[in-house]
Amino acid sequence: MVNDKQKTYDVGSSMLGRSFSLDAALIANLTLEDKLDAEAASETPEACLKRMLSTKSVVSTSSSFAARQHAAFESGSAAFKEIGTGSIGKVFEHPGTVFVYKLPLSDDPTKLWNNYKIHHRVKASFETLPYVDGQVEIPECFWYATSDSTAFWDENLDNFPFTQQFPKQRKHVLCMERIFPLPRPIRLALIDKYCPSHGRDTAKSNEANKDCLVRPYFGRLKYGTGSNFFSLRNFKLHANQMQELELDLPEMMNSLAHAMAVVHWHTRIDANDIEFVLGSSPMVEQKVRGRMDLETLNTYTGPTSSYEKMTHSRADFTKRMTSLWMVDFDDCTDISMDDHGVAKAVKAFLETNHYCPRPNTGDEFIQKAWAQFGRMYLEWSDKVLEKTNSSHLKGLPEKFLVGVFEQSTKRELKSSAGRGGRGKGR
Repeated sequence: MVNDKQKTYDVGSSMLGRSFSLDAALIANLTLEDKLDAEAASETPEACLKRMLSTKSVVSTSSSFAARQHAAFESGSAAFKEIGTGSIGKVFEHPGTVFVYKLPLSDDPTKLWNNYKIHHRVKASFETLPYVDGQVEIPECFWYATSDSTAFWDENLDNFPFTQQFPKQRKHVLCMERIFPLPRPIRLALIDKYCPSHGRDTAKSNEANKDCLVRPYFGRLKYGTGSNFFSLRNFKLHANQMQELELDLPEMMNSLAHAMAVVHWHTRIDANDIEFVLGSSPMVEQKVRGRMDLETLNTYTGPTSSYEKMTHSRADFTKRMTSLWMVDFDDCTDISMDDHGVAKAVKAFLETNHYCPRPNTGDEFIQKAWAQFGRMYLEWSDKVLEKTNSSHLKGLPEKFLVGVFEQSTKRELKSSAGRGGRGKGR
């Protein structure tokens, strides 16, 4: 029988090779940063963001991030750092490793445990289905520990930066793969483009802004200049801002539509309150990104290379690719494959943050994005249902799109009536 301590360290040892690969990449990245900065310095912030926020671009890591990780790896220091706070928990990095730990804000671990279970199901769905070029990344979900997991807490309790508001105590822990932050040139370009001029120097020197992830909001417009507080942690990039940057709309819509089709019709969950973020993926050569399905394998008539399809086949693994990640499954619940399940998915879609485009916004760019999203969603849904021998359910994805349109129309009419018919709200 395997005890709790053995479970914890078995997982750690299985990641040892990956940690060494991470360390080697971080060392090499220190020599690449000056070149990357020089390239970005010759561009406008808009041109830099258009190029580097593409999910096909390859960039090096931030030197400060690399240096911090390398120093932690060399010294064996395990002081954890908070890198984000969400609705149900705080996230801490384990420097020198690919681990992050998510701890609940309350003493109720129900949602954290649900996150763990649903995360594994979503990951399994993407690994079961054939790999799609441009599909979202799903972080690895390593293990779950409770407040009674002495093997973890005896070693790590003092490594967490507890505060008066988040007091020191043993909690439930979800261990996942770290989503690498976007590199320094992107951070600087975001600050130069969107931060008020009087706050740019402060924003550039703010340590918290090094943990930079971008949330693409294709269903919402940005109005005004915002508040004086500027943060790159979970930075919201709205539809009109992405339109101005001329980001690749079909590429993004394909990724979002495929992801929603998979979770609706393969994982069969409502996708309530999930999040999409632009971050980095380590470009480790021969890192497996999918599994070869037998149906595809059987179509090969002779020896055929599957290397390009199944790995991140880049010669230089010291660089990282900008990727769209899907995270946070704590509020997701199962849906039935019928009208009731469709209605539940529609409600979740409209009550989740505006990552996907919406109908009835009155904005031409968002409407164009919605049309592309809907067309691709139907195409991917059909393929997913065919793969699961569920072609008899092919009417449900269209009902989902119709439901989103009808319910958003009702909500807009109700909202407009509340505003006295003064038009679209902001």
